[in-house]
Amino acid sequence: MRFKHLLYILFFYLGLSCKENPQEYPIKITSIPLNQSQQHVVDLSHLFSEAETDSLIKKILHYEERTTNQIAVLTIDSLPKHTSIQKYGTEVANNWGVGTKEKNNGLLITISKYDRNLAISTGIRTAQTISDTECKAVIDRIMIPQFKNKNYYKGVDKALDSLIFLWD
Repeated sequence: MRFKHLLYILFFYLGLSCKENPQEYPIKITSIPLNQSQQHVVDLSHLFSEAETDSLIKKILHYEERTTNQIAVLTIDSLPKHTSIQKYGTEVANNWGVGTKEKNNGLLITISKYDRNLAISTGIRTAQTISDTECKAVIDRIMIPQFKNKNYYKGVDKALDSLIFLWD
């Protein structure tokens, strides 16, 4: 009887470890970059010059002062294995506290340089104003054409203008 019970347990764990699609399991993202100083632009991939970073920060701060809506931009070299950029961006935004708890009015633009991938993650209240379809349109029509020409700053700057327009 004991032997049979042990076999069931063994087969159960073997079945779990042989699962074909690793994304079906919830993954705890452990490589979220620190942002203790609450920076609005964290450029870990060095896509922007210092002047460009300052310009993006000024635009974001001006909008936040006017509306209380919060925006952040994150650039990374590559994503953790088996993690979608949308899931990663959402985890980062939640970890950093982008948007106020009361209003859930945050938005994070995440750019993964070597994966050539990007996402716009929105808080629940933000998503009521800016839909996933609109975020995808901003990515496809504004950001990607600029990024193909290595104009990362221009792509993000124009995307911010469009997102702010949609949010207002």
